Amino acid sequence: MAFIGLRVPHETARLLGGLEVPGTREAVSSFHVTLFFFGDDLDIDRLAEIVKATFGVIKGTKPFTVRTSQLTSFPAPEGAPTPIICRVESDALHDLRDKVKEAYDAAGVEYSNNHPDYKPHVTLAYSEEGGVEEKRIPTVEWGAHELVLWGGDSGDDVLIVTFPFALGDLEKMASKVARRYMERS
Repeated sequence: MAFIGLRVPHETARLLGGLEVPGTREAVSSFHVTLFFFGDDLDIDRLAEIVKATFGVIKGTKPFTVRTSQLTSFPAPEGAPTPIICRVESDALHDLRDKVKEAYDAAGVEYSNNHPDYKPHVTLAYSEEGGVEEKRIPTVEWGAHELVLWGGDSGDDVLIVTFPFALGDLEKMASKVARRYMERS
């Protein structure tokens, strides 16, 4: 399974993981907000396309804030458990997703379009008993400072590529660091 998204920081995940929800809970360490899902097979050529297109957008992306204040559920697919989620709110996240989508489309990067309406969320659990009534929770905010590409399912089969946001131009900063390194050698 391969996807790109925001990692939920440990402190925030701990807070969200403490909410009372039905079903089988997701591991707090795996809480994330998906931007794009790439499917089960991610070969090296697709990976290279994704990395290049993503970096093209991220090099100019500055950190921003996301928040959640709503616990709810999505409708379950036929015969599947119901996802119990916290909706994520952030205009900056929607803007970033639009820019990444544009870059992927221009580069021919294939991604799942099973859910054309982007509804950012953190999945807390999957319930066989059905969904939950929508309810407000105390607002939880956290800083988004990187995108992460996850590939693989577990253990040593997991590939993780991190795309850090920057307060300045990431490409210029990388060039400056490379020049300093060359000067020292």
